[in-house]
Amino acid sequence: MDSRDRQILEILRQNSRYTNTEIGNMIGVSEGTVRKRIARMIFSHTIKKFTVETSNDGVDGIVLVRVDLKKAQHVISEIKKKYSEIYEFSGKIDIAVGIHSTSLSELNSAVDAIRTLDGVKSTDTLIRLT
Repeated sequence: MDSRDRQILEILRQNSRYTNTEIGNMIGVSEGTVRKRIARMIFSHTIKKFTVETSNDGVDGIVLVRVDLKKAQHVISEIKKKYSEIYEFSGKIDIAVGIHSTSLSELNSAVDAIRTLDGVKSTDTLIRLT
């Protein structure tokens, strides 16, 4: 990865909706160069995925999960089926799950579903206030 690739990545981080032509114009290369570089970065897993950022409508929460370490991989596997924002930790908290929901009741249902997973010892939920 060179400085051009880093420029392309920074532009995509700011707004992944830019076209290859727009990115090329910003950094002074052709659309084909941008397209090939993005394809190479996807192939090499430098770019793992393109995502969508939504408005702040709704309720965002972080669920802190403590698990039975013997069942941790099962819990993580089940959580990954529904959520993409998952972090593993060492210490008092084993897993944190970021959840965006349309309402507090929807968030509560999601937390309840996590609590019922075999291997989950306990949860704490943090709710974003602003």
